Amino acid sequence: MALWRSRALPVRLGIAAAAVAAVSLPAIGASATTAPQHGLNTYVTDLCQSSKVWSNLAKSQFTELKSLGANSVALAFPLYTNSLTSNAVFPKLVCHSNFQTPTAARLEVLIKEAHALHLKVLLRPLLDEANLQLKGGWRGSVKPTNDRLWFKSYLAALTPYLRLAHTQRVEYFSIATELDSLAKKSNWTAFIKSTKAIFHGSMSFTINWAQTASGKVAWAGTTPGMDTYQAASLPDNASPSDLLTAWNNALSSTDTVPFAVSGATIDEVGIVAQDGAYSQPWMWSLPLGTHPFNQSIQANWFSMACSFFKSHAMKGIYYWGIWYDDGGSAVLKKPNAARAQEIQPASVSVIKACFR
Repeated sequence: MALWRSRALPVRLGIAAAAVAAVSLPAIGASATTAPQHGLNTYVTDLCQSSKVWSNLAKSQFTELKSLGANSVALAFPLYTNSLTSNAVFPKLVCHSNFQTPTAARLEVLIKEAHALHLKVLLRPLLDEANLQLKGGWRGSVKPTNDRLWFKSYLAALTPYLRLAHTQRVEYFSIATELDSLAKKSNWTAFIKSTKAIFHGSMSFTINWAQTASGKVAWAGTTPGMDTYQAASLPDNASPSDLLTAWNNALSSTDTVPFAVSGATIDEVGIVAQDGAYSQPWMWSLPLGTHPFNQSIQANWFSMACSFFKSHAMKGIYYWGIWYDDGGSAVLKKPNAARAQEIQPASVSVIKACFR
């Protein structure tokens, strides 16, 4: 959900047919969708590192992800909008600023490194929320004044990455993530047709599965994805089994989805390693004074999510909590309360067991 991915970057950091001319290459083979996807998300922001640092970081991090048992990596990256009512969506890279969209050429380096390690790739453009939260909103509450202009702009923003995905034979591409307020717009029919004219691989439409979400739709021509920030009103000592029961109860009664879960992928699951997080898993951080650091919270949540994925015979699961621009190791080697939102050592063991 919104707050989970909104790491404050200042602290860190009718659609025209001419716009969608396809590159003439053979379509991706059926092998892209056979085995379950065992993956992790890495959030890719470009800090204008040298080309050598950029490529070495990819090789190092992706090698580590493969050692965890992953067979896929999700490359999430930011797009921007000016306000909740803006009709414009755009990639933007300005060195030493809060605009950090990697270009298609920079992402191509990552894709090639992943494929060299026999990792499949999911491309996930995400609408950045830093300025939206200042107005009390998030990516799921944008309300453009002109839907036609917004969709035209969004297509223009995605087109270089769709072309990249096609030329590099990327296996998966998510054309929408958590855009709750726009999810039911009829504009998606033409938009999906236009995107499929460019990219011939597996295309997903990712909903936000959480108790506060309203954009629950399934669009023809796409496969369903789920960002799973469904809360569980349970105590901190709840077991993975207890948490699984809560999710299954929500799925069957209070928070159903408009598709067969067995045909869907968990594109994102994450939670902070702090007491009290089960009831608000979308939060980026909680006050440590009232919500002490606790690795078992994250580890139990990740274990439950794996059981949910496997028991429903879903197509894949991608854990969240890795930042491409952190440098060094992809996951923490020691518990770190100051970075409770990242994947802790106890959770690494859970992920390895899940991917076996």
